[in-house]
Amino acid sequence: MSNYQPEKVAQMYDSIEDQGETAILLDQYHLGYWDEINPNASITEAADRLTQIMIDKVTIQPGQRFCDLGCGVGMPAIQLAQATGCFVDGITISQSQHEKAQELAAKAGLSEQTNFILGDALATPCEDATYDGGWFFESIFHMGHRKALQEASRILKPGATLVISDLPARPTMSEEYRVLCEEETHSFIIPKEDYPELLDAAGFDLIEMDDVTEFVITPLVSNMKIACQQHESDFLKYLNSAQMQDWLRSYQNKRGREYIESEAINYWIQMLQDMCDNLGYVLVTAQKRA
Repeated sequence: MSNYQPEKVAQMYDSIEDQGETAILLDQYHLGYWDEINPNASITEAADRLTQIMIDKVTIQPGQRFCDLGCGVGMPAIQLAQATGCFVDGITISQSQHEKAQELAAKAGLSEQTNFILGDALATPCEDATYDGGWFFESIFHMGHRKALQEASRILKPGATLVISDLPARPTMSEEYRVLCEEETHSFIIPKEDYPELLDAAGFDLIEMDDVTEFVITPLVSNMKIACQQHESDFLKYLNSAQMQDWLRSYQNKRGREYIESEAINYWIQMLQDMCDNLGYVLVTAQKRA
């Protein structure tokens, strides 16, 4: 059972300065995808590849309406609009993300084709059965899966496709790490095996669940180490901000580790390693039942 607190999620994202990691990722603020096609891709290229994989799973036509639930800074929504000709509404709880998404849409010349809403994705300001498609792109874990899927079912039309990227619990995930996720990143983790029941209860038919852990999670730490070496000054600027120092210090303390400011990058890498040890990555495609 999740204890979703949207104000804390908003505070978490709004307090992270728009620099460092986000600048390096060029506004693709999510994980990346590495496979045999391009195993040595930069984190920016890999993040862009994952966005394209999500777009390829979407079933939407030009002129139809799509909802990005938890849109972040909006770049995947913008690229979806560019690729398909659909109209995209993105909703984020974060004021800073909302402003950035509007800025990026204007820069891309897509302000008329995209609309970014500052609000709670569990209370999307629209009529029932408004959208022809939607996705949760690394966002559903903040909201709680059951309530998020119920809201998606409400706003999607019968027959609409819903695509989800999520970080599910590995069978070996510790209780300590589950609590850490809830307290530090306001994330509620479920095993992938819960999806069939959750989707069915919300009125969706599961079409496909693709476990891509080996392409997203397994290569993450090694590629992030390379990125840290290549962009060390940017990462240090990001990690040495007051908010990130407080967050890393709290994380280290809860893991029983001492915090030393000069070791910020190593702590960041260790945090990613903890994530990789406990979480996988799945892409879920479902269809709203008629």
